[in-house]
Amino acid sequence: MKSIEEIENEIRAEFAAFTSPDDKWAYLLKLARNHPGMDEKLKEEKFLVKGCASRMFLVPEFKEGILHLHMDTEVGADNPLISRGLGALALKIYDGRTPAEILSADPEFFQKIGLQQGLSPTRSNGFASLLKQIYLYAKVFSALAARSK
Repeated sequence: MKSIEEIENEIRAEFAAFTSPDDKWAYLLKLARNHPGMDEKLKEEKFLVKGCASRMFLVPEFKEGILHLHMDTEVGADNPLISRGLGALALKIYDGRTPAEILSADPEFFQKIGLQQGLSPTRSNGFASLLKQIYLYAKVFSALAARSK
């Protein structure tokens, strides 16, 4: 499995190759369409990402020291593909990692690659809330793992 840094470098290279701002949106839409989503039964209010314009769910699963993240948006007539693409991009980096790996990752990565340029304030806030929730889950499961040793 590639390290977080290796995946970030790949994403950085992809973003650097974009020749138009529309390339970023096309990339996020492709991620959204290819994202497997999650079982509808997991979409409970307690897993709702607060501050997100669309209804996004982030469900943690901690097994054998690894944090697995399940994310999806609510599907409907106004399917929030950009939000779903942003979530899929975050999972590309953080899913299947130890809490320590997540906590040691650069929290400014997405700003450094210019991802949030052009996002509406509500999408930008929602994405920040998603990242905050991922880091919070990593902190909680890191503490639980340390306590069980």
